[in-house]
Amino acid sequence: MKTVQQRFEQSSFWQTLGFEYIHAENGVAEIALNYREDLTNVVGTLHGGVFMTALDTVMGIATHTLGFDQVITIQMETRFLKPITKGRIQAIGRVISQTRSTIILEGRLYDEDQELAGFATATFKGIH
Repeated sequence: MKTVQQRFEQSSFWQTLGFEYIHAENGVAEIALNYREDLTNVVGTLHGGVFMTALDTVMGIATHTLGFDQVITIQMETRFLKPITKGRIQAIGRVISQTRSTIILEGRLYDEDQELAGFATATFKGIH
């Protein structure tokens, strides 16, 4: 059976975006990526879709650490606090609450200065 890390790292989508798996266990996960011009919007900041993808991905990883075979994002709300225009980006996902099959999480995205650039809350459905 593949580990949580292997499941994500073998994804071509993961590889295309350049995510780096840092750590995941017990409902908490961390990933990173480097700012790249090909991931920006027309004004040169990290594209909102990439921003949200990093948050969704890190929260999905956190959910997988709880032993679910599959997880599906049911709902996600994102707040953008500041643009990202350079450097290494860190995303941290953390489980807030869990029932048998529903998980509520928080994701935070930090810029290279470790300043909070945005956050999300989400609900995932987990399947064993």
